[in-house]
Amino acid sequence: MTTFPNFLDTFATTLLGSKPWEENPRHRDILNAFTEVQALEQRLLTAMTAPPQPGTGAVEQLEACTDLLIERLAAGRELSLLLSTPCLSAAEVAAADDVWATFGTETDEQCCQEPAEPTAGLLDACINVFAELGHPHAVASADLVDALRHLPGIAGNRWRYSDLTQARLAELLAPHGMRTRDITLPDGRRRKSYSREALLTAMGVCSSC
Repeated sequence: MTTFPNFLDTFATTLLGSKPWEENPRHRDILNAFTEVQALEQRLLTAMTAPPQPGTGAVEQLEACTDLLIERLAAGRELSLLLSTPCLSAAEVAAADDVWATFGTETDEQCCQEPAEPTAGLLDACINVFAELGHPHAVASADLVDALRHLPGIAGNRWRYSDLTQARLAELLAPHGMRTRDITLPDGRRRKSYSREALLTAMGVCSSC
């Protein structure tokens, strides 16, 4: 799949003698989400029209198509959320991070033991991880789980933080509309990751924008 910018865009920038503009992480998230929707639709179309593979029955093919359809619908919902959520200015995002980081530092252990809502303490813990990493626009699911597993207490009244896995974290965050997407991280890795903006939205930071 072609990424943007690619070598042609780099060549055009060099030819014009201009400097590439700094990328907006939110716009990249939208582009990645849209690309994922297109890729899932193509995979679904291929699965629905391809002849059955040897040794694969109609039931297995139907199940595969159903899984792809569910994944496509979830990706479409995430794209709609990104497109409909108002943008926060850099100052607003930084201020929100500071507020939640301070709140989480003061009440993290209490939230882990007796959260007001099943995943309230978990969301605070996640935003603290983002803050400790320097407020990146996204954190890989594996990295987030590794950081959370060092915390004491219970995550979402389900599992101890020390017992979290990527699958368990995904299950706890799904009710808040959060899911992983393939995102290029600041260090250049492309991983299944959670975006900071989706986390802030889940915490209600954008609801009054």
